[in-house]
Amino acid sequence: MPANRASLWALAVIVVSMVVGAGAVALTVGGPDHRDTDQIGPDGDGGTVAWTIDTRNGTRDAWVVGGTAVILDGESLLGLNAADGARRWQLPYPGDDITLTVAGGMAVVQRGPDGPVDVIEPATGRVAWSTKDPALMVARQDALYLDSCPDRREPAGSCVTSGRRVTDGTTLWSATNPGFSLRSDVIGGRRPLAPAATAYLPVTTSSGGALLDTASGRVLPGRVEAAGWYLVAAGDTVAATYHDPPRGDQNCTVTVDAVRARTGKPAWKGTLHSGRRADGECHKRLSEGWSGTVMLGSGTDVAAVTRNGRTTLTDLTTGKVRWTTDEPGVPIAGDDRHLLVRDNAETGPVSLLDMTDGRRLWTAPDPGLPGTSASWESAVAGKLVAVMGATGDRPYVLVFDATTGKQLARRGGWLTALGDDWVMVSTGAGAKAGHLKQHMLTF
Repeated sequence: MPANRASLWALAVIVVSMVVGAGAVALTVGGPDHRDTDQIGPDGDGGTVAWTIDTRNGTRDAWVVGGTAVILDGESLLGLNAADGARRWQLPYPGDDITLTVAGGMAVVQRGPDGPVDVIEPATGRVAWSTKDPALMVARQDALYLDSCPDRREPAGSCVTSGRRVTDGTTLWSATNPGFSLRSDVIGGRRPLAPAATAYLPVTTSSGGALLDTASGRVLPGRVEAAGWYLVAAGDTVAATYHDPPRGDQNCTVTVDAVRARTGKPAWKGTLHSGRRADGECHKRLSEGWSGTVMLGSGTDVAAVTRNGRTTLTDLTTGKVRWTTDEPGVPIAGDDRHLLVRDNAETGPVSLLDMTDGRRLWTAPDPGLPGTSASWESAVAGKLVAVMGATGDRPYVLVFDATTGKQLARRGGWLTALGDDWVMVSTGAGAKAGHLKQHMLTF
């Protein structure tokens, strides 16, 4: 088994605790936890406060895997009993650029945007396998795809790209100096969950965008001009999008070029539209965030708008429009069943649509926080929908029933994570300097 830094560090801390006493230990596996028995929960009402913990620098990523809540807080990775918050284990991961991805029931931690990777069993905190060197990582639920040369602009003697089974690190295939670079763009999904397993991944080559067969590591022959925005796999079609409207365009046009990856034959060329911001300027993106690699939609279908701002869903393999709504709405969040839209990309009421046919299921009033705010978050997860709101400079989290639109909770703080029947909310109330309280609410 490859040596892993996290487990060795945790073991070293335990050894120190045996020598100098338990009071000197801040990072251990087991031992005292960070639960706050006095905190009754964030201001407001709704949901049941299952537990509250103190986090060092605020939560970066969090999720519930099986019965374990895995929380990355800027100093360490915590494994807590999801029911009561009792600490099961803790591993040191200091730094603001550490990321958590949940794939195949494992917690995948990467040290920096292209740093070494540890794959951890959530139930025990055991590091199942690691990469000792930096790597560009693209995660799917079944495998991690790793490039040992994250920056191809820098000279390197030998670059290896490989597919490795996420649960045990088994190498499924590898290619030395392969002549392609991995791309992480995908249709549908939501961090920190890795997107579903897929037969193909988008890659860039010297001759354009292409698809990589994830079973063999072989690049299919079809090529499309990579336009610098998104390059995605839509089935066995490779599609490139360009989001800067042509000169003089007033429709917020997004240009699409799609090619059959197996044959190289054109699939279709056409346009989508990104919608507008509150100031009337083009929204441009078709994702939740500027830096996001996840296009809103599901399968091969991408959510966008028409020229006049009505929500639409388009199949990227054919250019066929699945449905168009009667009302305007810019997509802002979603899962594989629902799409959350707003009057424009930044302000207005929020509405939930059925992803299958575009039916508007319900509409909630404007939460009072623009999408340009650093506090803005929105999420859709099965039975629940959550958005950030604010009154003046006081942020709060609104939680809705996805089926009925009934408001289930309004709690002061910031949205950290949302699952099918739970939500995590962070607050500064009652926390000491440099810390935040993390609350688990269940529904």
